[in-house]
Amino acid sequence: MNIQERAESYNRTFPKWPPVSVHDRWLHAVWILGNNYRGSGYYGSYPPNYLRRVMALFPDAKNVLHLFSGSLTPEGLSGFPGQHVRVDINPKCKPDIVCDAVTLSSVFEEETFDLVLADPPYSKEDAERYGVPMINRKKVLEEAAKVTTVGGNIVWLDQVAPIFRKSLLHMWGLIGIFRSTNNRFRMASIFSRVGK
Repeated sequence: MNIQERAESYNRTFPKWPPVSVHDRWLHAVWILGNNYRGSGYYGSYPPNYLRRVMALFPDAKNVLHLFSGSLTPEGLSGFPGQHVRVDINPKCKPDIVCDAVTLSSVFEEETFDLVLADPPYSKEDAERYGVPMINRKKVLEEAAKVTTVGGNIVWLDQVAPIFRKSLLHMWGLIGIFRSTNNRFRMASIFSRVGK
């Protein structure tokens, strides 16, 4: 699917909400997700409805990696098509695979996933709260790219856009994520894998 088709898929799925827009080769939006305290209760879990919205952009995804999966459960993925693999460094989260994100390519074959969704710790304080070291965004993004198919996509949810190599990834979208007052403003940076 091209960028325009992805935008149309999202806009059909959520016709009552502000649409995502495409200008030239760039997708952009601001998603106002609101407060929903019925979530998992896990600090740092996906914002309410975030996963539904992202998956509406990628209805063609067949093999999805949830990196830093936290409290995401198999039940939470039951409504989405395709194979979903949850990876986290913390075994207490009960992921499918326990591993450090900087070692992804030693756990999975190259070009295994057509979509990677990453929601890393955003700060040293967050990492301390999880009981893990703060990640090196550039290294983790490169590892995620290795296990993403050429033409596949990575959606990186964070408070900053990670540094990336243009020979490996092409950034084609940014979505601002706003929940409500006194909550962090986040951003989903969207990349496609362009080469090895």
